[in-house]
Amino acid sequence: MSTGVPVMFGVLTLNTEQQAIDRSGPGIDNKGDEAALGAVEMALLLKTIRN
Repeated sequence: MSTGVPVMFGVLTLNTEQQAIDRSGPGIDNKGDEAALGAVEMALLLKTIRN
């Protein structure tokens, strides 16, 4: 909060190489996409709170 810049941290917990491929490749299971969308949502929320 001190920087005013949202930071997201995601860790993939995997049991198989296939899970890694599924969760990092194209498609709805991509966890990186989820983290990026979370950062955008937090930035918009912070903007709303400040205004």
